[in-house]
Amino acid sequence: MKAIAYARLEEDYPDATVELEGHIDGRFADVLLTFPEPRKPYGKGIAVEAQYRNKGKDIEAVTEHYFEHSYSVAWLKEDDFMTHDVDLSGILSLWPYALPDRRGVSGYSDVIQTLKKETNPAVEVEIPIPGEYWAAFDKSGEWITIIEKEVKTRGSVYLSKSPTGDIVLGLSKATPDGGERVVAQVCTDDVPKLQSFADEVDRVAFGNDRPPAKECDSEWHDLAQVWLTGSSTVTSWMKVTLPTPTSTPVLQLWKKKHGESEWVSVQFKSYGTRGLRDIADALEIVFEIENGERNDSATSF
Repeated sequence: MKAIAYARLEEDYPDATVELEGHIDGRFADVLLTFPEPRKPYGKGIAVEAQYRNKGKDIEAVTEHYFEHSYSVAWLKEDDFMTHDVDLSGILSLWPYALPDRRGVSGYSDVIQTLKKETNPAVEVEIPIPGEYWAAFDKSGEWITIIEKEVKTRGSVYLSKSPTGDIVLGLSKATPDGGERVVAQVCTDDVPKLQSFADEVDRVAFGNDRPPAKECDSEWHDLAQVWLTGSSTVTSWMKVTLPTPTSTPVLQLWKKKHGESEWVSVQFKSYGTRGLRDIADALEIVFEIENGERNDSATSF
């Protein structure tokens, strides 16, 4: 869906810059188009959000964020997509949707003020919600994303709960073919390992402890590595490495099962170390909840 939206925007606005997972002040749009100069009625550009799995996103708050930064927004659903095309007719353009609502009645004529007054007082009624409503939110049998953190544009590390109840660590990146990802099961023993790994990465990849280029291997010099607990049949590990002595660090997640290896590599930006730390800390809370040591079902990551 992201790739189709990307291609359509690139075709419709050849003079604009189009990015997958474009960044706007702390928020990443699935596809972000930016004009060379602000353009009526879209402002600085168009942020596209493709709604597929993430049904719980606060659409109103996200839309307001884009409007505040002078970007229009398009919320796309599966029904908006054809085989190789997408309907972009529903773009919420900056003008006039971003105009503030008129509050109060000050400045209106007496007739209008009378018409706008409430004729009946507001009534509050407490209505119990049926149990069937809450049952509709049951996610058993599905993959549930617990927390996801960007480590680079179009790349993220995340925790999920599998349909069988296992907690897994994943690393993914967007590609023109749809994306790559690897997941590895984690357990309680991995919490301190990942916390230490996050601290070490901060020092050796972006801090004063990064080795000089002359001391690094000419290709794939490992800076930090953590071995995950895995199982009797699966070996998994995460590491940060340098493709060349002067290159941007790369974050990798590896998994080996029955002699077959799979991995994914994502270029790693400095802000990603905070994301790694958040993942490690969140994992600690997850296992406390899973083990009944913490009654905090409202925890927000």
